[in-house]
Amino acid sequence: MASKIQLVSNALILIGDLPIVSLSGNSRAATVANALYDNIVQNELSKFRWGFARKETQLSLTTEVPIGTEWSSIYQLPADALTLIKLSPSINYQILGDKVYCNYSGSLYCDYIANVPEAEWPVYFSKMIEYALAMDFAPSIRDSASSMQLLANQYLNASRMARFTDSSQHPQVPIQDRPFINVRF
Repeated sequence: MASKIQLVSNALILIGDLPIVSLSGNSRAATVANALYDNIVQNELSKFRWGFARKETQLSLTTEVPIGTEWSSIYQLPADALTLIKLSPSINYQILGDKVYCNYSGSLYCDYIANVPEAEWPVYFSKMIEYALAMDFAPSIRDSASSMQLLANQYLNASRMARFTDSSQHPQVPIQDRPFINVRF
């Protein structure tokens, strides 16, 4: 869908600046975009369980030996993992760096939020990112706190709409357990 340069250019237009055609060079806009873009995107991906960014995979057991006696095994998280959602089977664990420490040595699967490339983003997420970028670019490029506040309000609205749209893409599974009704029988 969108590319990094298109997202940055649209964010610049939102703050009243001229779009750019390249992120190389010494322009103020290119410098700010190069410094902030990746952190803003990874932060937004980590804030919500985006359906388009969710992945499942089997973790690899490393040959490393844990220090101490608290954990017996170490598994490697995927390189593109931003946030771990759950492990299967459900076990006690701790994440240290890019590894999962646990007391389990079988096949371990994880559900996680991945650092998804721009080409795989849905339109609603791209639009939210444009507002997030514009909100963070505004003070550095336009030196305007008032435009930042206006963009913050627009970002909040775009974020709510993106989360709603994403969550409506996945059916809600009703709770099947009915302990109060089952007691009657």
